[in-house]
Amino acid sequence: MTQVHGIGPGTVLGGRYAVTLRTSEGPHHERWRATDNTLDREVVLVCFPVASSVASATLDAARRAAGIEDPRLVRVLDVGTDVDIAFVVEEPLTGAMPMSHILHSGGLPAEEVRRIVGEAASALEKARHRGLHHLTLTPSSLLRMPDGDVKVRGLATDAALVDAERSSDELASRIDAVGLVKLIYAGLTGRWPAGPAGASRARPVGLEPAPTMIGGVAAPSEIAVGIPNDLDLVCRMTLNEDRGPVSPGDLALQIAPWPSEPPTSDGATGIRLPAQSSEITPAGGSPATAPRYGPAVAGPSGDLYARLAGRRGTHDPGGDAAGAGASAGAAGAANGSAAGAAASGAASAGVAAGAAAAGAGLASGGQGAGDALKPAGAASGVASAMGERVSSFARAAADKATARAAERRIGRHDEPFHGEDIAIDQALEEPPTAEIAAPLVFGGTPERPTGAQSRIALAIVGALVLVALVIGINNVAKIGESDSPAEARPTVTVTRTRATPTASATTQQAPPPTTPSDTQSPNDQPVSIVGGSSFDPQDDGEESPNQVPLAFDGDPSTAWKSRWYGSDTYNRSKEGVGLVLDLSAPTKVREVELTLPAAQDVSVFLADEASLDRTQEIGKVRDTSGSVTIKAPKDIEAGTKVIVWVTRPAPDEAPNHYRAQIAEVVVR
Repeated sequence: MTQVHGIGPGTVLGGRYAVTLRTSEGPHHERWRATDNTLDREVVLVCFPVASSVASATLDAARRAAGIEDPRLVRVLDVGTDVDIAFVVEEPLTGAMPMSHILHSGGLPAEEVRRIVGEAASALEKARHRGLHHLTLTPSSLLRMPDGDVKVRGLATDAALVDAERSSDELASRIDAVGLVKLIYAGLTGRWPAGPAGASRARPVGLEPAPTMIGGVAAPSEIAVGIPNDLDLVCRMTLNEDRGPVSPGDLALQIAPWPSEPPTSDGATGIRLPAQSSEITPAGGSPATAPRYGPAVAGPSGDLYARLAGRRGTHDPGGDAAGAGASAGAAGAANGSAAGAAASGAASAGVAAGAAAAGAGLASGGQGAGDALKPAGAASGVASAMGERVSSFARAAADKATARAAERRIGRHDEPFHGEDIAIDQALEEPPTAEIAAPLVFGGTPERPTGAQSRIALAIVGALVLVALVIGINNVAKIGESDSPAEARPTVTVTRTRATPTASATTQQAPPPTTPSDTQSPNDQPVSIVGGSSFDPQDDGEESPNQVPLAFDGDPSTAWKSRWYGSDTYNRSKEGVGLVLDLSAPTKVREVELTLPAAQDVSVFLADEASLDRTQEIGKVRDTSGSVTIKAPKDIEAGTKVIVWVTRPAPDEAPNHYRAQIAEVVVR
């Protein structure tokens, strides 16, 4: 550890930054709180010797990082030198809590991990487009503010301070993606995993290493309960199979959407979380207060009870056996193991076996092998679906039983524990419900159906096959009936009195001549849209490009839809997304008719290129859905492209799911 000489409380650097308190130190640097005497504000100084081998690279990295504007990146305010000391000035982070301190109490709720890492990935993806990478991501790199906002500290500068090996942009993007996946793992389990070859070797302080097994580190679901399948899969593929996301943006797409606010409960037991501490501890100390919540980790006996009680390591010995039993039972239910998840495994196996046996018995009622396979295959699919639902029911029951058992012990932690076991039906106040697709048969082997039952079932199957055959023959007979040129042309725009064929994005065929109606002037005729592309200039440039033709195919039931976002502000990563539609010729647009499937804020522009820099605004609507007509100003000039720009997306099928949606665009 290199000590930075000549700096201490009261030192003034650059003639304005008065040093007050050292908060951390690294191999070549120290981090200090300071006061900016010029602007009378608190700042953070990263100080290192001018003669250090990393000084020049660090100052250069800080200057480049200062040029990226994103509220989720810790801002670099200034860089400079003072005699023998070089320094980087960062924005103050009053009340911030590093992820490394939060994890001292164990893993976080899965959706909070998704939110924190998702916000960090979006910010790093923006930096990646500017040629900057982090390269040394650890839990200390992510900060959670008192209001829940996420900050990423040390973009480019942390790597320069440790003299990280320079890599190509492609490899650096992969290193950051792997670092973010490791943060997901740490957030879910409270342990730090080893990474694949080429990943960052940075090791966080204070976290135990993840357990290893044949093939790599244990999956999060093998050491914690309540782990979502997508997060578990991305950890296993990235850390054990050297696959997974290749950039921060790739990871953000895989784990989206995420909630816009921190959770109020741990998501598995429903227990409300304590308020977040606003204190940050100096280097070398332990956090004075830290949130104590997260998934139950199958670790030492009674560990779940200690976390929920907020008395880590002080639980009474009498609770060890019950605590271990609850943790092991919950972990077994989550993983479907034969030993720990008796309810889940037995229920799933029973349903699958019963359905398969019933299917086999039905199929064997006097039919040949070929016919028998059909009902047996259907029974197998039903068995799989029912087994999945019963497994999730048992898993939820075991999780809640674990938490209720812990709560009961918490409520009487001042009384001696007498080794009382709590059954699942006693622990659950309101047992979770499971939607079962078919009647469940538990117990012994189902009885073989009678001959009459088999004949009835086979008659039903035969009738269904006959109906399908008739429909198929009818459809085959209709092939070729619509080959006439008049019917082959797609109709994509409907005027007030008659249909006008327009060229589609795929054929790009000029529309046939039409005669305007008596009630419609030639200027009101629809303009041909001959193509288009998705428009995402503030991110990766594309948003569902394959769906673009659906926005001008003449069918309002089909629509272009963007990817999902966790909030109606696009996770605060951009101002909007939309479409660029190409007109057949330079056109002085009079009006644009939009069909919006849900309420959104939309602006429409006329331009000659796919950019918002040099455009003419046709008009805008706010919180509008359905069919709406936007009139253009009379003095608008001709243009070749119409840009439909959605600045506030609409809520979609599920909570925290938002996306831009455009069903139809007609230009006149």
